[in-house]
Amino acid sequence: MRALPLSIQKNRSVRGVTLVPVIVLWGIVLLVTFGAFWFSSDLGETYKSFYVLPWTFLTGVVVLAPTAYLYFTGRFDPFHPLTYAAWSYIFPAFVIGGVIVAFDGVEWYFLSFIEDPRYNFPLTLIYISVGYIGLTVGYFLPIGRWFAEKTEKVLPKWNWEPDRLWAAGMVLVFIGIGINVFGFLQGLLGFQRNISIGEFDGLLSFLLVVLTFGTVLLWLSIFSAHKRTGMYYIVLTVLLALIPLRMAVLGSRSSLVLSLVPIAFAFVYSGRKLRIRIAALFSVLAVIALFIGIVYGTTFRNIKGSEARVNAGDYFGQVVATVDYLLDEDPLVVLGDSMQTLASRVENLSSVAIVVSNYEKLAPYEASYGLENNILNDLYTSFIPRFVWADKPPTSDPRAYSDLYFNYGENSFAISPFADLLRNFGPIGVPLGMLLLGIYLRFIYSGLIQTPNPSIWRKATYFLLLTVVSYEAFYATIFPSVIRTIFVVGLAIILMRFFISEGNKPVRAA
Repeated sequence: MRALPLSIQKNRSVRGVTLVPVIVLWGIVLLVTFGAFWFSSDLGETYKSFYVLPWTFLTGVVVLAPTAYLYFTGRFDPFHPLTYAAWSYIFPAFVIGGVIVAFDGVEWYFLSFIEDPRYNFPLTLIYISVGYIGLTVGYFLPIGRWFAEKTEKVLPKWNWEPDRLWAAGMVLVFIGIGINVFGFLQGLLGFQRNISIGEFDGLLSFLLVVLTFGTVLLWLSIFSAHKRTGMYYIVLTVLLALIPLRMAVLGSRSSLVLSLVPIAFAFVYSGRKLRIRIAALFSVLAVIALFIGIVYGTTFRNIKGSEARVNAGDYFGQVVATVDYLLDEDPLVVLGDSMQTLASRVENLSSVAIVVSNYEKLAPYEASYGLENNILNDLYTSFIPRFVWADKPPTSDPRAYSDLYFNYGENSFAISPFADLLRNFGPIGVPLGMLLLGIYLRFIYSGLIQTPNPSIWRKATYFLLLTVVSYEAFYATIFPSVIRTIFVVGLAIILMRFFISEGNKPVRAA
């Protein structure tokens, strides 16, 4: 394709840059309009939490601004680190979640734990906005790109053709399936809880990513393949069969929609053009998958009743019972229950507000729950294997956190990196900690995607290193998880090379 004249490129770039302040300005206008509308109407009386709405819109402007900037400068990428962070969790959980709170869409028992909601909900949204600004600043600092350029010199320049990766990818998938089966039997997977922590459970939990790596590798090969052979269709059949199987076994509300993410990623990074029609198709499929996952996951958990471990036969018997129930139940009843569950699952603003309201008051009790200074403590204890340190304390135990802050230790409530940084370092820790995370995100994006050698194995590695960052969990677990993931991916690539025949060695760049 012929390149656009430089003058047009510059005008397009300038136009994109100048539109960013316009978007921010419109956000401020909307904020003022909704604020005025609230103060001059009866909505503030009808919905007692309506005061959250202006702050929610302000947070939405902050979270969407980097994505708007990338779009209007012609660099939009749904899996850009800042865009992915926005759409995968932060915008739904805190902006849509804020709207749900404003209209009294949830009735959590722990809302009474927030001492001054009119102060703590807006303060929570300010912390989230400041944290996301820190993430953005960290990304655009040149530090991450500089480290990526240095790393580029030592990374292998392997560039395997897609149709040479079928056997290697399938080996990784089947090894991953075996590890997942073993993890399920150990109580590490599915809707069940392993009370006692085994010496090798930590190692096993990270070996589970072998399946994800093999799956992403094969989806990238599927969308990049130059010809469709018999092996192409065999691989495609196996990948498609894994999607409902994983949903059935995991019993998770989000497992089905999460199965679409690697497919969308592979489509985008295979070099195919993401047209509006295709983007709309993925969006519709994501909504359908989310709804089906909510229906199945909620019903399965209600039928099973608890996270108690059961034998494999009984577990799969409950899978069958779940399907039978859904086929016989009134669809309107299922729809109503599922919509309420969806609203409760999306909204996580109130969970963070609990920390904002209580972290100073509960700080003296954190040591007895193993949560004091968990970010620094986990940074060094996470790298010591449990089979070496048998009495190693759990790393950032979500049950202990739930017990202390929510007075209910039988569930794992969302915390998010924002709240974890606030607990550990106070308000200043939120932007600084997220800034450090932004540097890391720029490092992996520049080193694995914005590189002269964007090969399939690098793209698959980027997917794992991007998605290992959980915006729902502890900040403390992010960087130890990154190191472990790099180690497991390294082992997977070494293993993969043995299944690429002698005549199909990777092409090395000059």
